[in-house]
Amino acid sequence: MDTKNITLPHLASLSTADLLSIADELCIDIPENLNRSFIIREIFETAEELQAEKTEGEDISEIELEEEISEKKQTLPDTYNETEICAVLRNPAWVFVYWDISAADISRLNSDFSFKSLCLRVSFWKNQDDEKPLEAFDVQLGFSDRQQYVLLSPGKNFVRIDLVALYSGGREDENLAVSRKIELPKGSEILNSLPGREVEAEKLVELSGLKGLLTTHFENHRQSFL
Repeated sequence: MDTKNITLPHLASLSTADLLSIADELCIDIPENLNRSFIIREIFETAEELQAEKTEGEDISEIELEEEISEKKQTLPDTYNETEICAVLRNPAWVFVYWDISAADISRLNSDFSFKSLCLRVSFWKNQDDEKPLEAFDVQLGFSDRQQYVLLSPGKNFVRIDLVALYSGGREDENLAVSRKIELPKGSEILNSLPGREVEAEKLVELSGLKGLLTTHFENHRQSFL
């Protein structure tokens, strides 16, 4: 029975026989000769309780449905089965690189006896339209790796990251995927200086703690300063 439309004015307009019929549908035991007003009150309170239970059940179902939809949205596939690479500049010193390799390329590389390993080739360019880079270095990868932070050389204009397959026997390297060229922001000259050297820096740069950060980078990634 629909309990939404059961109101006191509506019940008051009904005959006693109709009230007893509604009470019977709601499984309410009405004693004989019970005052009409008590019958109305009993029906109304029972209808309110049933409607509250129904609404609570609907709310729980809606919450569970929303959580299920949210879980589906948050669950991303491990791979999109495409060979591609993306580079995101974290700050002037670091770039975050992530990539994927399609199943077809994985199968092809695994079946090639001359395939040695994968690497990230970090290339620096003076101008965005230049065909050849000024310099480059490789970061060795494990075959299952899919992301990597890379420390950049200071004083450069543009950087591009390539996902490269290395082969033995004098076979030419293969670029599996290439990122876009990223323009590097021009920072303080202190970024081009080795820790320990006295350099003049703006007060704001000193307050930022950049000297301490530079020292940490030098201690852990000394080869990038050479």
